[in-house]
Amino acid sequence: MNTPLIVPADLAGQPLDEFLALHYPRIGKGRLRRMVRDGRITLDGIRVLPGARVGEGQVILIDVEPQELDAPNPGNLPVALLHEDTDFVAVDKPAGIPVEPSRWGEHPLHLSGTLLSWAEDAKREDGAITRRPRGLHRLDIGTSGVVLYALNLEAERHARGLFERGEVRKTYHALVLGEVRDAGEVNLALTPDPRQEGRMIGVAKGGKASLTVYEPLEIFRGFTLLKVMPKTGRTHQIRVHLASIGHPLAVDSAYGGGSDLRLSKMKRGYRPKKGREEKPLITRTTLHAARLEWNGLDGATIAVEAPWPADFSLAIKQMRRWRVKSV
Repeated sequence: MNTPLIVPADLAGQPLDEFLALHYPRIGKGRLRRMVRDGRITLDGIRVLPGARVGEGQVILIDVEPQELDAPNPGNLPVALLHEDTDFVAVDKPAGIPVEPSRWGEHPLHLSGTLLSWAEDAKREDGAITRRPRGLHRLDIGTSGVVLYALNLEAERHARGLFERGEVRKTYHALVLGEVRDAGEVNLALTPDPRQEGRMIGVAKGGKASLTVYEPLEIFRGFTLLKVMPKTGRTHQIRVHLASIGHPLAVDSAYGGGSDLRLSKMKRGYRPKKGREEKPLITRTTLHAARLEWNGLDGATIAVEAPWPADFSLAIKQMRRWRVKSV
């Protein structure tokens, strides 16, 4: 039997699973709910549902082996906070870092783990964290930019409703192959590729409705920097939609782009110095989540922007130098 938890006045009224998640933030909420349903966590010694509201002074009894409530430190990555208030935190995700833990453990460090470590830096006297980050959406591992987290249950429910209704305004910057002269949109349903796990394809019938709007920001010789505004949030949506119109991301081998972008592909006649191997300018998908805009709980608009990371900036800098489109 673990030390009982007594509900303080300021946490009264919360669902039991939410209260437990503040005390055991490294344990998934699903696991905590199972412990409640199994009767191993009770409220005043009585079995209740995970969503039961806790009252001031009630005692939560936990009949669970200590190791079941122990979990390794989720790690800490150098991540910049772009926005923080009592309800939300937005962070600048680096490319190469997954938002959530990978299925097979090949990426032990992830963005949500870093946010959890950040939250654990501010604990109450009773050991509970004061805010629990809840991921609201994801970016592919190779994509950089803004990722939004809610910090409490009310904010999470509010934001999930916004995402579901398409009321979160998302803006990406994408460097693509080919010259895109006009603005347009792609309305193409998406579904998992039955031939290759982890890949998506566009389909005429079935699949999930998906809409992407785009417009050119800068046109280079053989490349275009696009402003992309997805109106839905499907897996790999931007990548598949741009490839479907013949303009895949400049770096995206899964959907028709290259495996990297090098100066030799831009500068005619370029050769690295003798004895030196040419280093790529960018080796991940040329896609950056540049801006996120939503309405907070009070209805006020919140807008967050993420600057281009070094590799994306370098690629565009070299484009502007060597691939300027002649008028």
